[in-house]
Amino acid sequence: MVTMDDRIEKLLKNIPREDIGFFPTPLQRLKNMSEKYGLDLLIKRDDLSGPGFGGNKIRKLEFIIAEALERDCDYVITYGGFQSNHCRQLTAACKKYGLEPILYLASEKEPEEYRANLHLDKIMGAEINFVGEELDDMEKAMEKAFRKGKKRVEELEEKGFRCYDCPPGGFDRNGTLGFLRAFGELVEQLKGIGEEIEYIVHANGTGGTYTGLMMGKKIIASEIEIIPFSVSSLSPDFERKVSLMSEKVEQKLGGGIPTIDPEEVKVDTDHYGPGYDVPYDGSIKATKELAHEEGIILGPAYTAKAMAGLLDYIEKGKIENDSSILFWHTGGTPTIFAEDSIVGNVY
Repeated sequence: MVTMDDRIEKLLKNIPREDIGFFPTPLQRLKNMSEKYGLDLLIKRDDLSGPGFGGNKIRKLEFIIAEALERDCDYVITYGGFQSNHCRQLTAACKKYGLEPILYLASEKEPEEYRANLHLDKIMGAEINFVGEELDDMEKAMEKAFRKGKKRVEELEEKGFRCYDCPPGGFDRNGTLGFLRAFGELVEQLKGIGEEIEYIVHANGTGGTYTGLMMGKKIIASEIEIIPFSVSSLSPDFERKVSLMSEKVEQKLGGGIPTIDPEEVKVDTDHYGPGYDVPYDGSIKATKELAHEEGIILGPAYTAKAMAGLLDYIEKGKIENDSSILFWHTGGTPTIFAEDSIVGNVY
């Protein structure tokens, strides 16, 4: 059985965590893509990570849900885009543990038809609220969502209920632990197959996955280069947010572990296309290519854009031939059944 690196396991041994996911997730070689591009390309299948069609947030939710249960909460409230993968995974995790999920989603109005993640949220019985703002101004939409969420918490707590307020993407110190732990899991898997890699490539949204992986890398003193491809524009203080989150994680773990300096934060912002949840030629091509070559489906909003970035790096020589690369499939596959404006022409 694959465990995780001892150094990380010792740090996390006293931190409450629920076994929500199906870990370790599979580590596979992309044989056809490797031969095509003359390198060694592996994929980490977090699209198969757990209930509700899985995804990277399941790792974060193992710690978030554990704290919600410790606080004896009744409700978990969170926020996201119109077709939020995080909200769908949180809904599944909540239902598994008898918690009630309340979602605030960026959309001007309720859709006529519930598709993809929304369809799954509805099937699982989440309370779904649309905040009255479109995704073209996500910051404004989330500010409105937070106000509505705060009011809902106050209403519930006045009635004697307890609530856990979960940030978008599970980007808090509990959620970040999920990918610190994931780095340790990957290291042990690679040891098990006698493999060494030079790069980890993944999609970046709120920054929790990146922060966790970076902290895992620093704790183990790994030389693996982490390349995050952003799926939207970054806030001006993104580097500082990542650094501050690493400090919060360090405090939670009792201190004495390396944190992330803002100057260390390097995120590619050249491959998300016209905007969040909007496909473009590169992401559509990446979706088709991985499906045709390996029979693996990417999520259009996140992993398709990260794969588009990786393929562009390979083609331009930013990643050299004969390199060993791990692509971390962070999920989001249900959005392949979303609106055409999100998916694009993938046939």
